[in-house]
Amino acid sequence: MFIETVNMLRRYDLIILGGGSAAFAAAIKASEIGLEFAMIENGAIGGTCVNVGCIPSKHLLEVGDLFYYSMNHGFNAVKAAKLSLNFPAAIKQKDDLVGGLRKRKYADVIGGLPGADFIQGRGAFTSKNQIKVNHKTLTAKKFVIATGSSPQVVPIKGIDKVKYLTSNEALKLRKLPESMIIIGGRSVGLEFAQMYAHFGTRVTVLQRGPRILPEDEPEISEELTRSLRNEGIAIYTNVVIHELSEKNGMKIAICDVGGGRRRKFEAKQVLMATGRKPNTENLGLDRAGVETEKGGFIKINEYMQTTNLNMYAAGDCASGVMLETVAAKMGNIAVKNAFEGLKATINLKEVPSAVFTNPQAAKVGYTEEEYAKTHACACRTLGMELVPKAEVLYDTRGVIKMVVDPNTLKIVGVHIVSPLAAEMIHEATLAVKFGLTIDNIVDTVHVFPTLSEAIKLVAQSFRKDVSKLSCCVE
Repeated sequence: MFIETVNMLRRYDLIILGGGSAAFAAAIKASEIGLEFAMIENGAIGGTCVNVGCIPSKHLLEVGDLFYYSMNHGFNAVKAAKLSLNFPAAIKQKDDLVGGLRKRKYADVIGGLPGADFIQGRGAFTSKNQIKVNHKTLTAKKFVIATGSSPQVVPIKGIDKVKYLTSNEALKLRKLPESMIIIGGRSVGLEFAQMYAHFGTRVTVLQRGPRILPEDEPEISEELTRSLRNEGIAIYTNVVIHELSEKNGMKIAICDVGGGRRRKFEAKQVLMATGRKPNTENLGLDRAGVETEKGGFIKINEYMQTTNLNMYAAGDCASGVMLETVAAKMGNIAVKNAFEGLKATINLKEVPSAVFTNPQAAKVGYTEEEYAKTHACACRTLGMELVPKAEVLYDTRGVIKMVVDPNTLKIVGVHIVSPLAAEMIHEATLAVKFGLTIDNIVDTVHVFPTLSEAIKLVAQSFRKDVSKLSCCVE
């Protein structure tokens, strides 16, 4: 039930601090095993994903895709009339979607869970087993800290004098900007770059390192860079930003590009897509005996336990892998370990992830460089032009790379750029999770023609030259 005040020293089996993905996974598991528990949330229920993350951004990306690709596609027979975009209407529909899902998937869910109290307020620990919220004190046998993360803004000279955007504000603009500088070339920066470029904004991406998606395979970064640049998005790498300023309604970035060439970039808006930081300040963690690590992340062991063994932490506040799926898995594991005596863990190499540009970039398992550090390694990379369905669609953007242990032929990593990469990656995830070999994949009949057949083709490429095969050769 939803409550604003509680009795002094109300005792629970479990208190969950936070109201996002990790917190809800913990809450659902707690209810399933019959616990009396409270969830404390200071902000909007549902956390980052539903409010300012996955849901609104992917919705707006889809709007942008429909608008842009209706006029830019490979089919000679289809000629679109001049289309128009009502940007305020897109934001309004996004807001309606978020509000509906926040109610149905979060507020209604916690309100219907047996054993649950939901408390809106700011919670802070006062001791190793007590927390204060709304001037009341609660105690519990165990705690799960799941306070999430917020956009991180790196210090740049002059930034305090510039009205910049983070991803939160970029989802709430009411007027489409003519131009935008995006600082950061990882997933958030690239998704917003293409979203606004498809809406009609002139977009410039400034990436500090030598390539976008620096943790991904080089082939993936290169292919996505090519695709985005072909759509008119300006991408600059090896950028050092010396100063930001604002003059006559324009944001100005003074930079060195490519090792020393001084450049000035100007735009109506500047978006700081420079990562996220854990929400661990002002929680009283020191009073709870909970230590943090570099960057403010809560220190946990493989079982999600903090340095206070009765407190667990899950999600972005305790993990550098900031994915909704990882957060939910961690929240579930934390409650199972705390109350069922398990020693469950999570293997991050079995967790897929995706960047929802178009084409998308998805991955699971090891990169070639990672695996080669300790094992023999074999790899194959295919362009999507070798996949018949891509030819059918007149859209051959993309590549697929498979990393294999040559001694066992087990698949240990798959990396994809393709319009449906986020959908295709799940077969690869099962292969990595269960130690399947290239022959297991080749021997599995796939639907033809599909983009997913690329998984089979890249597996076949370890034994054959697939460029010389017909469409139907096993």
